[in-house]
Amino acid sequence: MSNPAVATANGAPAAKPVEKTPSYAWPCLIVSLLAAVGIVFAWMWLPGITFPVFKNWLAENNAFFANPANFGLLSNVMGLVPIGALIMALPTTILVRKFGAKATTIIGVGCAVVGSAISAAFVGSNFYVFLAGRFILGLGLSTTVVSGPTCVSMWFPDATRGRAMAIWSCWAPVGIFLSNFVNDGVYHLVGSNMANLQWVWVAVAAVFGILFAVVFRDPRENERSQVSPERKPLKAVLKFFKSRQLWCLIIMFAIFNYMNYAFSQYLKTWLQTPEALGGFGWDATTAGLWGGLIVACGALAPLGGLILDKTPKSKKYLCVVVGILGLTICSALAFHAEFFIPYVIFFCIGNMMLNACCRPLVPTFVFKGGATAVAFGLSFLTLGQYAGQIVTSYALAPFNEGLTAASNVAINAKQAVLASGGTPADFGPAIGQAVQEAMAQGIHVDPMLAFWALVPVGVVGCLLAFGVKPSKKQAAGAPAAKPAEGEAAAQH
Repeated sequence: MSNPAVATANGAPAAKPVEKTPSYAWPCLIVSLLAAVGIVFAWMWLPGITFPVFKNWLAENNAFFANPANFGLLSNVMGLVPIGALIMALPTTILVRKFGAKATTIIGVGCAVVGSAISAAFVGSNFYVFLAGRFILGLGLSTTVVSGPTCVSMWFPDATRGRAMAIWSCWAPVGIFLSNFVNDGVYHLVGSNMANLQWVWVAVAAVFGILFAVVFRDPRENERSQVSPERKPLKAVLKFFKSRQLWCLIIMFAIFNYMNYAFSQYLKTWLQTPEALGGFGWDATTAGLWGGLIVACGALAPLGGLILDKTPKSKKYLCVVVGILGLTICSALAFHAEFFIPYVIFFCIGNMMLNACCRPLVPTFVFKGGATAVAFGLSFLTLGQYAGQIVTSYALAPFNEGLTAASNVAINAKQAVLASGGTPADFGPAIGQAVQEAMAQGIHVDPMLAFWALVPVGVVGCLLAFGVKPSKKQAAGAPAAKPAEGEAAAQH
């Protein structure tokens, strides 16, 4: 495959970046978005089903869990995906440099499909191989979410890149919403079988990957944005990473994902937990609908992207400050039924702004380094994203333990009624009695366990957000880094 950097270095004049968005940019954006959304289905089916349901299925269908002590491995089901993503974040830059953003995205989707297929094949027989599949899924996820926005950044000029990358950033909230909303129905449609459920999402991810491969292409000379497709050597773009603002953004993004992952994992379970035990007592369908809608508020990112595009360059950091401040306030109110409405409002503000602003800001720091620099910057951002999510599963484990126990009270009571020949009309009295017994045993949701795990970290994130403020020189439009001598020679 030819490297666009070579032609540029050999003296061919680079085309002037376009100021108007090319018409074919939008189909490329759509298929890039769908490629990532397809992976979300394969990744986030578990919160869509909830941990208690998955735990009960394993107890009945996998002999490994005849020993209750093995349920301690369940935290790895969600924890191993970001670990795989973390490991693959930086190597993805090498793939983009060698093969280009399109080929790297296809590699990422393929890896995610293979990992999900392994998990589907072994969930009922060998739990360790199942976990290995989740790890491989994480490798593909990271590869796709680094190369995908790199594809988008090459097509959209400065004037529209913010909203375009904000639309792409909806991949997670849209995917998580749909996962929360449809997984319960799909699960029952495929015979309440976890393996069959995963095979459905393997097929969806594969179809979206094929669609991307067919539709997407690199921009032509007269379609290129300020971020050119040229793939410079990594050494040649390192000078663009001597930026306090970029590193503050990356670390803050890790904190955002640490906090946000707690809500996407546990919200639906909390909404189904009996009210007397600290939840809302909603049924699975209602909890899936409203929980999915809340988590999907990141889909408001295009509005945040429009705000970012309209905000003066020197003030764009305030969009980040507003986002992380909103999420920190949300964390202080989380899992308190009496503060549900303000919790949702601040959650939406935080997700709208941070999903919209963080990825689009990366090219503004490193765009002179072309596709290699943008991919490298997004690799570090992705590194921060999954580092934050890895910590969530373990830091929130004490909270999740109490939440799962409380939620299981209603689930187990319903199962006992049906096992004894009862009907759904008998659920109410059975759940009421089970709740009284659980309260006597001290089983309940403790929101303060979540508070102390989330809020202090959010305060640190707020301080880092102010670190994204540009220097006076940068705000005036000066380049972030001086061109290195002999740069053209270094590109050979």
